[in-house]
Amino acid sequence: MYLQHFKLNEQPFEPSPDPDFLYLSNFHKRARSYMESVWDFPNGIVSMTGEIGAGKTTLINAFIDGLDDEVCLANMNQTQLSPVQFLQLLLAQFGFKPFRKRKAQLLDMLAHFLSEKAADGKKTLIIIDEAQNLSKNVLKDIGRMFVDEQRKFAALRIILSGHSELNDTMDAAGIQGLVRLRLDLGSLNKQETRAYILHRLAVAGAADKEIFTAAALAGVYRYSGGIPRLINTLCDTAMIGAGSQDQDTVNEDAVEAAARELQWQEATAETNVHSVMVPPLGLPDAKRFGVLSIAYKGRTTNEFPLSMGKLLIGRATSNDLQIDSKFVSGHHAQIITGADGKSLIEDLNSTNGLFIGKRKIKRYKLASGDIIGLGQHTITYYKERRERRQGK
Repeated sequence: MYLQHFKLNEQPFEPSPDPDFLYLSNFHKRARSYMESVWDFPNGIVSMTGEIGAGKTTLINAFIDGLDDEVCLANMNQTQLSPVQFLQLLLAQFGFKPFRKRKAQLLDMLAHFLSEKAADGKKTLIIIDEAQNLSKNVLKDIGRMFVDEQRKFAALRIILSGHSELNDTMDAAGIQGLVRLRLDLGSLNKQETRAYILHRLAVAGAADKEIFTAAALAGVYRYSGGIPRLINTLCDTAMIGAGSQDQDTVNEDAVEAAARELQWQEATAETNVHSVMVPPLGLPDAKRFGVLSIAYKGRTTNEFPLSMGKLLIGRATSNDLQIDSKFVSGHHAQIITGADGKSLIEDLNSTNGLFIGKRKIKRYKLASGDIIGLGQHTITYYKERRERRQGK
């Protein structure tokens, strides 16, 4: 695309969470410190929350890369599970074949495994990404492990990561007292946004070469609000545009043109930029950009909020919305939502295609009530959440 033009070795603004590109803002440094502190507690939970694109999964991947061989790790990102399914998936990650077992048997298997590993001097860690989708009953079961009177789960450590509504779910499940450390990742400030962009360019091979002008860097912050995923999207689009015009640098005009193409508007104020750019679920319906209702074989399994920018959909864990199915490609599709609330869906050269009803599409402007087909899954797009409640 633009690698040769700007003499780079690799894509600097890929959306996948690559630890090599990790930039540690003050928030991210603190979050990493919190995860490393999980070993300091005899029991308990460390939680990290933040909106889509805040960098949670990248931090987790970098943390995992730094673990030593003494740690037995289960890294879970499928979270729309019943309590029994949760235990089955957890034990499967530890090498068991736990299916067709009852809940009590599964808990005994886990307790025995933990006891064996502790006797061997091993540590056991469970990291749960997308934890906001865990049911209240699963979280209650996790809490019971830590208050187990026989201390069968004393060797267990857990890190929960998810969107901001995870805090409400943990409180509703009554496990807030077991959360030893809790951090909500904020967006980058203007200086951190500049440092983030320059860091990623340097890792990609830019060295000391100026690719983005100072005015362009400031423009990226104005439109992205300092949210890493949005920074990546805007910078990537601006570099494509500048390269196509044979420009040596990405200037402010290239950033403005990219923002227009993405249908983005500037954030109104630095003090409110995070809530303006990525509205959390708790905001009123009028403040949100819509909702996706995900169903498997006709049965609704989850709802997912739409924020301004790109939303990646696919089987790989690097997607914003992961659908773990052999019929879904690693990166199957993306939804691009502009500041005007309009959303476009685009097929990313998937193997089995993308459908609206029975019609196969490549790029399509979504209307409320549209049903998107991906293999055995469907995603219904609603402009407003209340439409979903009313069954429209």
